[in-house]
Amino acid sequence: MVKISRYICGVDIGGTFTDSVILSEGGGVIVGKSPTTPDDLSRGFFDSILDAARRLEIPLDDFFSRLDRIAHGTTTGLNALITDGGAKALLITTAGHAAAIRIMNNRGRVQGASLQEMLDWSISSNPDPIVPAERVIEINERIDSMGEIVAPLSESEIERVLDEIAVRKPQSVAICLLWSFANSTHEERLRSRLAERFPDLAVSCSFEVASRIGAYPRMATTVMNAMLAPLMSAYVQQIGRRASDAGYRGDIFFVQNEGGLVPASEAAAFPILTLKSGPVAGVVGAGLAGRQFGDPNVIVADMGGTTLDVGVIQDGAPSRSDESIVRRQQVHLRAVDVESIGAGGGSIAWIDERTNALRVGPRSAGARPGPICYGHGGTEVTVTDADLVLGILDEHRPLAGGLRLDRKAAEEGLARLGARLGLDAVRCAAGVVEVVDSLMEDLIRRTTVQRGLDPRDFSLWVYGGASGAHAGLFSRDLNVKRVVLPLGNTASVWSALGCCLLDQRREFSTSIYLPPPWDLDFLAQQVGELKARAERYAAQIGLGPEAYVIRPMASLKYGLQVHEIEVEAPAGELDAGWRTQLARAFEAAYEKRFGAGSGSSGTDIMLTGLRAVLEATAPTTAITAAGAASPGEPSAGGRTRPVFWREFDAWRETPVWRGDELPEGRAIEGPAIVEYSHTTVVARPGQRMWRDKTGSIILDVSKR
Repeated sequence: MVKISRYICGVDIGGTFTDSVILSEGGGVIVGKSPTTPDDLSRGFFDSILDAARRLEIPLDDFFSRLDRIAHGTTTGLNALITDGGAKALLITTAGHAAAIRIMNNRGRVQGASLQEMLDWSISSNPDPIVPAERVIEINERIDSMGEIVAPLSESEIERVLDEIAVRKPQSVAICLLWSFANSTHEERLRSRLAERFPDLAVSCSFEVASRIGAYPRMATTVMNAMLAPLMSAYVQQIGRRASDAGYRGDIFFVQNEGGLVPASEAAAFPILTLKSGPVAGVVGAGLAGRQFGDPNVIVADMGGTTLDVGVIQDGAPSRSDESIVRRQQVHLRAVDVESIGAGGGSIAWIDERTNALRVGPRSAGARPGPICYGHGGTEVTVTDADLVLGILDEHRPLAGGLRLDRKAAEEGLARLGARLGLDAVRCAAGVVEVVDSLMEDLIRRTTVQRGLDPRDFSLWVYGGASGAHAGLFSRDLNVKRVVLPLGNTASVWSALGCCLLDQRREFSTSIYLPPPWDLDFLAQQVGELKARAERYAAQIGLGPEAYVIRPMASLKYGLQVHEIEVEAPAGELDAGWRTQLARAFEAAYEKRFGAGSGSSGTDIMLTGLRAVLEATAPTTAITAAGAASPGEPSAGGRTRPVFWREFDAWRETPVWRGDELPEGRAIEGPAIVEYSHTTVVARPGQRMWRDKTGSIILDVSKR
């Protein structure tokens, strides 16, 4: 009997292109790419899948019937928040606390502000509130920090609030009452009554969205979730409907910020979980692939059309943070730690009128109108235009979707920009590339050196459609062990591959504050409740007890210190031995982060939070090495083209290789270019590159 292949599909929607990967049972990778369609993101979503599926050479309905899972990374929610495109939400909060969302813990002027704004008070200001005062309703009730009801929630108060909502007709409602994470009774009663009277109204409760201490960030997180819920619900339904019409019978999963998958129903109810899902999928996927390839310590740099995203992986695991800043609001959003700047292929070059200096980003031309060379009406010079004029990109090679590049239009745009600086089009293009690459190098340094990490201990993995063309510049002075374009052409859609590699994960947390010796009975109760929440969630999404594990985690800090460190809690009964093991684990983690001798054994250790992490136990699919040419096999091409190299300040005829003709293990001296269908890799003068046994391109940027 012939075995029928099964597949997993990952899709990542970027600002310029939508990427997809089809991963077979044997680990084979099929790549697809299409232009992002901002007017209807689901169209680009399926165009990208179809682009990849056609390469399987099987009927499309047969492909969808063999598809076990679709995993999706999306910035739909983040884009909606940034552009104020979310629903008009109404906030219900405890009487006397309506202004908390506007006071912002008195950090509004500096929170999320630019460096210039922080240095110049006269140009700084508080951000606009995410929910204006007229859309906030106070309700008389009160629960204290221990979860005891101080002021009961009366039926008359509930009816008053319901009547106000009937008059105001909001698109969604956020409920955030004081200390609700310690006792959710009042929030649950309100939600139940809202559902009875307004069954179609989306309601977000803070005890579910952000079950942690901190009234303002919990409130901001809940409001943002409410703003996104109607939009994400419609988006999920649209994708699900189109997938079903195509013959897909499996589940659609969404990447969430903590680095795992959640079902579509969970993404619709808690869209705040998906804000950073695209970049997170790439970082976590790099960690999983790095372990397979024997490369556990990795800095990742994802340069796409709009941003450069940077993350760090140590011992195969990405770092995570408990707080995020979104739209200049502090939110309780635990996420894989990814730093971003507006530096991508579509980033716009401009001249600072105050200094007459050339700048690049953070504004992007996006998918529409896109760079000038796309021919969609763009008039502002971008990084892609500069790469094309320098000869890095080939004007005769169309991009995804058959998009052809107009070099003449790009030259004219760069000539106009350069004239203001006394430069011709080519040298202006070289300046644009130099500026954007210096920004990217600076971000990588901030993400590593400024956090006490030595880049010499890491490989630098570069992926995204534009990284290969720029890595030779932005990595040249970082002193990393090596620069890797993982799996060749697959690097251009790496975040989509990351979606395929992830499995289900969900975290449940609560805030506590226990000085030593720690009340073990109280702790056992809290750990049990978190475990029960995780088990209920698993049952709800259809995961059997044999299909997942639950890992208990604890956050601790030394007395009088502010920052916490999270460690995995010991297994077994919570007794004196458990307490000793947890304290020792914290002290070891503290010294690992801050250096030997930095701990303070014998000092009070405060326990500040608990977390239960549910993870599916299915093994990660092993990625099959890309086919590579045999060592010494001659090039099938022998092509060259003129490229302007800033190092020579001149044009040079430069060898151009196809990715599939590059011999394994044989170094190519720069300057040289390797072209794949969706990305271009550049070895600059004095550098060299080769293809390893996994099909990855290794770039040697060391000075020789």
